[in-house]
Amino acid sequence: MHRARRAAGFLSTAAIVLAAAAQVETGAQADPLPRSADHIATPGGSVAADDTGDAIVLNPANLAWLPASELRWTWVRCPNDAEKVGCGHSLEASAPLPFGFATSLRADLVQPPWGSADSDGVGFPYRGYDFTWITWGLALKLGDRVAFGFSVDRSYSQNPYVEGLSGVTAGASWRPNTHFAFSAVAHDFNRPSPTLVPDLSHGGSALPVLDGRYDLAMALRPTGRRSVELGFEIEYWQGVDAWIPRGTLGIDVPYVGRATASVQAEHFWNDTQSAVMGTAGLEVHFDGLSAGGGALFGDGLGPTAAEYATATLAAYSQPGIPALSRAVWLRIENTPSTREHVALLRKLWQMADARDIDAVTLVLRGEPADSYAHAEELADAIRVLRSRGKKVLCSWEAAGTKAIYVCASADRIVINPAGGVRYSGLRSQYIYLKGLLDKIGVKADFVRIGPHKTAPEQFTNETAGPVAREDHIDGLRQVEAVFVRNEALYRHMTEAHFREVTLRGPFVATEARAAGLVDGFAFDDELAHATQDLVGRPVSYVKYEDETHAPPAFGRRDKVAILYLDGDIVDGRSQHIPLVDARLVGSYSMVEAIEQLRDDSTVRAVVLRIESPGGSSLASDVMWRALVLLGKRKPLIVSMGSVAASGGYYVAAASNDIFALPLTVTGSIGVFYGKADVSGLLSKIGVTIDTYKTAPRADAESFFRGFTPDEERELGHKVDQFYDTFLDRVAEGRRMKKEDVDAVGRGRVWMGQQAIEKHLIDHLGGLREALQAAREAANLPDDAPIVEAPSEPRSLFDAALALAAGRVREASLADLPPAVRGLAQSLAPLLVYGSDVPLARMEWVDDVETH
Repeated sequence: MHRARRAAGFLSTAAIVLAAAAQVETGAQADPLPRSADHIATPGGSVAADDTGDAIVLNPANLAWLPASELRWTWVRCPNDAEKVGCGHSLEASAPLPFGFATSLRADLVQPPWGSADSDGVGFPYRGYDFTWITWGLALKLGDRVAFGFSVDRSYSQNPYVEGLSGVTAGASWRPNTHFAFSAVAHDFNRPSPTLVPDLSHGGSALPVLDGRYDLAMALRPTGRRSVELGFEIEYWQGVDAWIPRGTLGIDVPYVGRATASVQAEHFWNDTQSAVMGTAGLEVHFDGLSAGGGALFGDGLGPTAAEYATATLAAYSQPGIPALSRAVWLRIENTPSTREHVALLRKLWQMADARDIDAVTLVLRGEPADSYAHAEELADAIRVLRSRGKKVLCSWEAAGTKAIYVCASADRIVINPAGGVRYSGLRSQYIYLKGLLDKIGVKADFVRIGPHKTAPEQFTNETAGPVAREDHIDGLRQVEAVFVRNEALYRHMTEAHFREVTLRGPFVATEARAAGLVDGFAFDDELAHATQDLVGRPVSYVKYEDETHAPPAFGRRDKVAILYLDGDIVDGRSQHIPLVDARLVGSYSMVEAIEQLRDDSTVRAVVLRIESPGGSSLASDVMWRALVLLGKRKPLIVSMGSVAASGGYYVAAASNDIFALPLTVTGSIGVFYGKADVSGLLSKIGVTIDTYKTAPRADAESFFRGFTPDEERELGHKVDQFYDTFLDRVAEGRRMKKEDVDAVGRGRVWMGQQAIEKHLIDHLGGLREALQAAREAANLPDDAPIVEAPSEPRSLFDAALALAAGRVREASLADLPPAVRGLAQSLAPLLVYGSDVPLARMEWVDDVETH
């Protein structure tokens, strides 16, 4: 507060000294600033930088940068002997619109000074008459740097001089970087005055009541942030042929609000006629509320100072008085998708940074993650919250293993007294389709690189082969080891005790408490009280809502991008197949997104988020090449989520900085090739195929027959060649010898905690750590904006299914029983990939589930 008073005093003193100095030199008889039937003054407002609702009269183009809707009132009270007209009340409502548009509507009730005629004997034509302006403005933002806007207004009054005027204003703004803003504005360029007013003070010439005015303005923020802002403007008045310079200053006062000052002068270069007017004020901000005021003074105003007051109600906040401390709750009913998971992480990180949040209650009414890798990232976010002094409470009704994993890191867990915990160990299940295919007359014919490349066994075996079985068992052991270690560490029990507890599951609420899996009981209506108990004092308990803040900087800020590779990798375009809930990442679509990020100068670093079991070997290589080129321009960091295996790992090899979670499924370096022979099925239903060919292998890829021994040998050579290329890519990216990559390849699947030992990844960590590494590599601040790419494809078919299901989210097999969904997804590769596509793909199940 002391700093706020000192800053406000400095601003006021500076403006007063400038105004007084001008008065000393020119005396009391100096000409006033040009008179005009203008709007209510906006003290301290900057033509180049102001992006509040006041921009409608300062520069309508800047409305485009309005962060959220606002309602603003301003009152300027002038003494009776004032020379300026912009006194009275203004009320404006402003809001951003879709597609970069913004609009504002403003009413000005102008109350001119009520004094007698001027000393020169010419009556001031506005004295004794109020008049009203109604103004509407519209702006459009083109990207993050350029905006255009215009406004139209009309006056209403009993004064014939100012009745029925209609003015048009247009403006443009350019914000090339975070330091500078430039603007050009033509105010009332149509010069709408129907009459002219005699003006003896300017040689007896006649002046328009509403003159055309033209502004050129710039603003400078030395630090690149709004904390300190300097502005310079030059305004030309067409009627009096006068140039009026103006300077502005704005300073954010910590824990208070914003202090502003301005100085403008007429005849600035003529020491005998110059007139100066200054302003100084302070606006206090609290959440979306603002209030403040100040003074207008100087011989350009008149012998007596004026004062102003302003108040704002906005849907965004500005730096000022810290908000009151509170506890927030967040409810999760459905397991988040890939991007929803990232959005949830970002919410939790924002809560950790919020000074006004004392506690967070996670109301989990569904599994909060679809894999243990994602669960670890959520648990990490909870630990970040706690490290910033926040208390974290988890609420369950019927918890599964992901909720157990996530909430072990919380301060306290409560459960509905009638609820339960679905845990009695872990399991993994794999579907084998050979028996089904045999019954319908379909034969799967595959050639693979080695016994660990087990994906084809889904179609060629009735059960796992010995190598696959051992791999699956090892994977399950890895998951269980991390799961048990997590529970023991954060629930403060030994691993042996937790393993003993596992044998007693599943649990009703009382049993879960006795076993140490939860700390207490609470119904939904008791969560506020439970949260307050955790905090240790009464605190407000509200739903968490995303907050909008005033832009901290001009123009485009340097960003870090999250580039998603989410789904099976295919040649061509990305698409979503709702009927099997399959997301296909197309090489063409992905390369376009990569090139856009590569060429965007404001994207300084890219985090490639991989959630893919692989797919087309060729598509993987195409993506790999585009990412290598991107990495030569800017830092490329890989963050592996639930799975980044086979083709997913192939793509990751484009980076030499890879993060994975301990339970990320990765590796599976290998290739296979094959098809489904449907001739038996066609024979059963009475269909025969005649084939004519010019060479023996012309129909080798046909679904209407199997491979011949000669074709299988040739395919084996091709698989070796594709695999050799795969090894080259990994060896280059990992800086390993080719034979060392082969030693951990051959289709072998690894968990993240194993992959770091095999030098397949560089760090154990999630998206948070990957983003931090990207910021550091690009010298970006911690609050650098995050952008996401590519945009999610959504077909009309998706929308139609969603409407038919009666909800907003996409309709798919995700709502079917797990067994049915698993069967459909297992069959998806036969439907998605052609027989001529070499595959770098691993068999993939949604996750290890509870028994």
